[in-house]
Amino acid sequence: MEINMSKRRSVLLTTILMCFLLVGCKPSEDKLTEAEGARDQLLAARDAAEETYLDIADTSMRSELDELGVQVAEIEAIDFTNMSDKKINEVLPTITELSEKYTTVQSKLTGTYQEETAVKEELAKNVQIDSYIINKMGADLSSIVLHDITADSYSDNLIAGDEQSLISGYTLMGVKLEVYKDSSEWEFVVTDTAGNSYNIPCEDLRNVSEKGVSLTFEYDKETDSATVSCGGYF
Repeated sequence: MEINMSKRRSVLLTTILMCFLLVGCKPSEDKLTEAEGARDQLLAARDAAEETYLDIADTSMRSELDELGVQVAEIEAIDFTNMSDKKINEVLPTITELSEKYTTVQSKLTGTYQEETAVKEELAKNVQIDSYIINKMGADLSSIVLHDITADSYSDNLIAGDEQSLISGYTLMGVKLEVYKDSSEWEFVVTDTAGNSYNIPCEDLRNVSEKGVSLTFEYDKETDSATVSCGGYF
């Protein structure tokens, strides 16, 4: 009878021990929540970085993102429900480290995005307008340069070629007039083949139609001054 009781106690203890062992392989609810929350943040950081990367032209960080992606995929494949709290605690620092790396990467990507966006916005302010020039100056012209007074910048010679000139009474077609939309004051610097130069104020080019414009240059002998008038493209 005592032997049977001992066997029963032994079986009971073994059963209880096995139960404890089985329970020990499962995480506590708090630890499971912590682990899954940390992983969710990591995955969100990865997705955000990848989305930002798609919005920029710079590809220099592709390899770094790929390396991080491989490590994140390993974390994503983990089944926390079959891990003990101790095992989860061993993994959490890696998740934190990867999240911190993504924070650094995201900062760089955001900086690049902002820089590229600023450049695009600035370039968008430079509008190229189709135009043609009518020479009514009474002299052949060797150079016509647009001076952006606001930006203090000069265009190339609108009369293409070093040896070409725009003959008096002729029209020069196919001119590309580049206008910076943030400027407010311009003039044309016109030089004829005799070496005479004129600084000719012009109207606000921001109001010129982007479909095209004609530029008519005229000279007044009585006042010894030149003017330019903007008109329709055709």
